[in-house]
Amino acid sequence: MGIDMIFRLMNKHKLLVVMYHGITTKTYDPPIWTQLPLQTFRKQLDFLESNYTCVSLGDVISAIRTSTPLPERSVLLTFDDGIRNNFSVAFPELQKRGLPAAIFLTVDYIGTGKFLWADELLLLLQQAASLKISPCLPDSVAQHYFQMGEVWKAYEITVESLKRAGKERRESELARLRSMVPLDHRPLLEDFGILTWDEIHAMKRSGLIDFGVHTATHRILTELTEDEWEKEIAFPKLNLEAALETEISAFCFPNGRPGDDFTGEHMDYLRKTNYSCAFSTDKKLFVWPGGDCMSIGRIAGYEGELGPAYFRLNASGTVRFVKDMVSRLKGQIPPALEGVRR
Repeated sequence: MGIDMIFRLMNKHKLLVVMYHGITTKTYDPPIWTQLPLQTFRKQLDFLESNYTCVSLGDVISAIRTSTPLPERSVLLTFDDGIRNNFSVAFPELQKRGLPAAIFLTVDYIGTGKFLWADELLLLLQQAASLKISPCLPDSVAQHYFQMGEVWKAYEITVESLKRAGKERRESELARLRSMVPLDHRPLLEDFGILTWDEIHAMKRSGLIDFGVHTATHRILTELTEDEWEKEIAFPKLNLEAALETEISAFCFPNGRPGDDFTGEHMDYLRKTNYSCAFSTDKKLFVWPGGDCMSIGRIAGYEGELGPAYFRLNASGTVRFVKDMVSRLKGQIPPALEGVRR
């Protein structure tokens, strides 16, 4: 119906930021939302090249610092975590097309071979199901789903619980699962391991890839005490600047939901530590000039069951517009009529 085209025209002065994690050549069943198939990635790039102007993170930072507008229908491609297939799979595709992108690095994990805990949790549960090992999950509902063969639902419940459980509880639960479930990390390194310094330097030399900070160890900021902010926010910036011999001015919030995962105090601290901008997972286009540079929203590249049409609608701002409209309409319904509406 051309709805996405209408919204692209309406929102032509807003910045679209697309959020990716991994780009994979493998097939996962069920699909893992953080691992976008290469063929889907290529089709999205085809669409974005045809309908948007691709800008770099440096372009965005320069526009912010000088209060100048970006080109109409600008798009910035971003990758969270710094997964190794950003180099082996995504980078060659970007290089072939000459497209810039930004990678937000989990700095203390670079070159260690470690997996982020949420990824490792999923892999352990999938392996447990394959080997018919009961993980004895602490949440009874999650354990029930696991026993019913619905591993993804069991994972969703467990990962959300552990996000808010604190570092010690998370590490204890992961250690317990590791002791129960044998998992060979080596064949999984490309899709779940973190980049090496050599890979990062190679991408930097291309001039296409800019880098930012995704904390030191991927901890959600609202979980941290104020004494820990320096370790997770300020130090990784300094370490990355020293390693790459360049200024690092962009930050990306783990999990990234405004209010739940970061607050105004964290945004103020980013400013004090000389970050120019920060990226959230708030599913909205960025209004520039005029928007808050410490909470730039992004649209996920993952399409789910709805496919490329959903990505196009989401990228144009249509999905956010409809959701906001529904929320406003719900707010106008008198409480006495809520039961009738349901």
